[in-house]
Amino acid sequence: MIMNFRQYVEKMPKVEIHLHMDGAFTLEFLYDLVRKYGGDPEIKSIADLKDKFVFRDFPHFIETWFWKNRFFREPVDFEESTYRTLKEMARQNIVYTEAFFSPWDYRESGVNPTDIARANQNAVKRAYRDFNIRCRLIVDITRDHGHEHAMDRLNEITPFMGNEIIGIGLGGSEQRFPARLFKDVFLEAKRRGFHYVAHAGEVVGPESVWSAIKDLESERIGHGVRSIEDPELVEYLRIEQIPLEVCIVSNIKTGVYSNFNEHPFAELFHKGLLVTVNSDDPTMFGSTLADEYSILYQHMKLTLPEIRHVQINTIESSFASMDEKREMKEQVNRFWIDNALSLTDN
Repeated sequence: MIMNFRQYVEKMPKVEIHLHMDGAFTLEFLYDLVRKYGGDPEIKSIADLKDKFVFRDFPHFIETWFWKNRFFREPVDFEESTYRTLKEMARQNIVYTEAFFSPWDYRESGVNPTDIARANQNAVKRAYRDFNIRCRLIVDITRDHGHEHAMDRLNEITPFMGNEIIGIGLGGSEQRFPARLFKDVFLEAKRRGFHYVAHAGEVVGPESVWSAIKDLESERIGHGVRSIEDPELVEYLRIEQIPLEVCIVSNIKTGVYSNFNEHPFAELFHKGLLVTVNSDDPTMFGSTLADEYSILYQHMKLTLPEIRHVQINTIESSFASMDEKREMKEQVNRFWIDNALSLTDN
């Protein structure tokens, strides 16, 4: 079968390590929730819902994030949303994902964070059984809930640590809540055996990435694109090979960069940094992982071997076991070998 690049990238096995379950719901499921709970008079159709996710800037994105949260009110809403999301990802030939979820974002709806954690665990198990997609969960302790009680949040989630829940993350308003405020909770999470990752260098510049590295000892950097503004930091990331979880469409939609030409992914890649490509909040940003790879090829002019390199980067940067990594790399390599002669130039 002869394929163009878009068909090729949709078919190829994919891995991503920066996805927020809370931003990856299907539009159809959220629309059902809007109707189930009395709704919003402005949302009369799925098209209206899609229009809701057009953002002026990052603060507007955060505002809209909490708007949609109010329609998740029962544990079953979380389990079904995650299950349907993973079903859709499996349909897109995503074979492995590491996904954030933020159980403390729903207190106003009265849902217990531990019930949300349990619901997500159940969904992950069901999806693996039904669709053969592996998912590991990272609990976002979220800057916006403050650092004063961050240790309480870690304590609340610690009993769930295991095969499905493997780490903690730090997302939210990077500019208002510096990473250093969460140093103690990150070091304690490390002591308890969690993986630990932090968003940095998205809205705030290189100083935020330095703090995530030096204060939090973060294993990976969520986004990290503004590292490009500091040559010393770029060299440090190159030498240490600290993975960057880059999300191109997200950076455009939240106004970090105005267009693909401004985005530094290709420059970071060519400088030898360990960059990966991810979809972040695919439903809220109207993107898929295949879209992200298509941008690398069509707009950033990465070659096919370079795109394969990015795939392997993502696998190597994951927290999967060595056996799982080996299996995924074999799957990727087998696809490229089997389909090498099927790709057209357009």
